[in-house]
Amino acid sequence: MKNILALFISSAIIASCPLWKASAGEPIDESLTTVRILEGDNSDPSIVRHGSEYYLVHSSFVYTPGLVVYKSANLVDWTPCSVALNEFTGDVWAPDITVVDGRFYIYFPTLGDHGKTSMVTWADDPSGPWSKPVDLHVGGIDPEHVVDADGRRYLLMSSGDMYPLSADGCSIVGEPVNVYRGWEIPDEYDIESISMEGLNIKKVGEYYYLFAAEGGTAGPPTSHMVVEARSKSVLGPWENAPFNPLLRTQSRDETWWSKGHGSVVDTEDGRLFMIFHAYENGYQTLGRQTLLRELELKDGWLRLKEGAISLPAPARQKVATASDFVWQTCREHNISERFYIGQDTLRLVPKGVSPAEGSPLLARTSAHRYEVEACLRLKGGKSSAGFVDYYDERYHFGFGFDRDGLLRYRRGQVSRAASKCPEANREGCTWLRMRNDANVLTAWYSADGRTWHKFPWGFDVSGVHHNTVYGFLFLRPGIYAGGEGEVEVTDFKLTNLDL
Repeated sequence: MKNILALFISSAIIASCPLWKASAGEPIDESLTTVRILEGDNSDPSIVRHGSEYYLVHSSFVYTPGLVVYKSANLVDWTPCSVALNEFTGDVWAPDITVVDGRFYIYFPTLGDHGKTSMVTWADDPSGPWSKPVDLHVGGIDPEHVVDADGRRYLLMSSGDMYPLSADGCSIVGEPVNVYRGWEIPDEYDIESISMEGLNIKKVGEYYYLFAAEGGTAGPPTSHMVVEARSKSVLGPWENAPFNPLLRTQSRDETWWSKGHGSVVDTEDGRLFMIFHAYENGYQTLGRQTLLRELELKDGWLRLKEGAISLPAPARQKVATASDFVWQTCREHNISERFYIGQDTLRLVPKGVSPAEGSPLLARTSAHRYEVEACLRLKGGKSSAGFVDYYDERYHFGFGFDRDGLLRYRRGQVSRAASKCPEANREGCTWLRMRNDANVLTAWYSADGRTWHKFPWGFDVSGVHHNTVYGFLFLRPGIYAGGEGEVEVTDFKLTNLDL
């Protein structure tokens, strides 16, 4: 686990974006009301409180290890405490984390060789170990664990179908009942699709409150939203809120686009918060980032609280080193088979001749402008190495070297150029520095880490996001190793140039 799970950047920042009052049409400063937590794309968030601690999971899609579990004592500063999936089980979508009688469960949908199904994994401690996933043999997406007033357990799917669960929560024991059909979206809304998903139920006072994502998770900036309904029984009938949607991007001029997929949590002192995701205007390449807003109970409904949020101001990390990340790969069966992750040193077993064939080792950032830098040593005559901004096997862009010179990686293609420090190349030891400056990608190389030469190539990667290439992923800085032998990486750092 220690070689697989390195500590992630424990950081969050205050988000700045306008929100329009529906009644007056006057903009208010959402930097007072909204907090962005974690780094990079952390979509489809699910949160649970156990005592004074909070636990958070997200979609892991094609990344291994998957279902990283984060822990926080204040809802702002998060650190990883475990991973629930150490091996690749397929494309993993929106999970739900819950705790019943002291045991933690994560329900998640997955698509792989087994087809599309929902699974559950459990642990008696959130730091793990987690059980081998159990197939529930239920299709659909976005399973939500629900407990009724009598302690009976259910699994609520995005379709609104509620399946009865066994007492141990690890099998379906009956036929489903449809309990919710959604909220009718007005024709004048610009949306991607109806797409009801991400249902979440929270009991507050005499009512159960249901939150559902509608409008499609991407598409137009105004697409995604959170709608609310209430009932005195988990089986309904559910009454939709008269002010729906509870949360929605009103204009493309706002900072956060396609806000949706809300998960609600309470604090020990009775406050209520909703975790959700959204794209940042102009930086959809960063994926759907996790945001947080405070709620209040008013006139029998949960509403967004205006004014300053009752949380401490989070901070961001200027420079992160190798031990500050949860390193992941794309579709690798087991990350430990190709990668050694030490405190100061990374070792990569090469694979393929381009990032299209060999998954890079991937970090995370939400910075608009950042640099990654390291010393890379080739431990084989036919090995190569470099930095990439990586979306998936089809879309990746970067800079590398082998013993013969410089390399350019672009969508599976590898191009060559002569090096200005050929001795370093022949010796197999070169420093690299790659910069992403607001989606413009450039790089430098050096024989000693002091005198730098610029690569003769650059890229505009602003169009590489879900709306154009699909996949629900995001551009991540990574380290690629190709050919044969081994690549050793030292002195790695990621510098946030926004700070």
